[in-house]
Amino acid sequence: MTTLAKFSMFETRLNPAAFSCFRVLFENVRDLIAAGKKAEGYEIPVASFLERDNVDDLQAVADAIREILQCRVEIKKGEYLYFYTFFNSVSIENGIVRYTLPPEVEEVIPSAAITANA
Repeated sequence: MTTLAKFSMFETRLNPAAFSCFRVLFENVRDLIAAGKKAEGYEIPVASFLERDNVDDLQAVADAIREILQCRVEIKKGEYLYFYTFFNSVSIENGIVRYTLPPEVEEVIPSAAITANA
């Protein structure tokens, strides 16, 4: 059965700061999976977001996460189209963003592509 994933909602709906944060989260998962370190949950320092364009402080990261929560990943399996949130859970604690993903989303990340947000 062919599985296709689309992250186009993130690319078109998120403002530049939120899309930049989304890319950090997405690439963190992709890099860990590629390194054979698939995890129950993922962590990344808030500082990793602050190094990106358009992200100035912790509040900007929190606002970006709120925007990301409004978007859906489209996954087509065979004849059916499913919509998933990117996160199962997400929190910011002691300067660390901790998050988990639905297994279906985690499964498609290695082969998915996202583009730069205009």
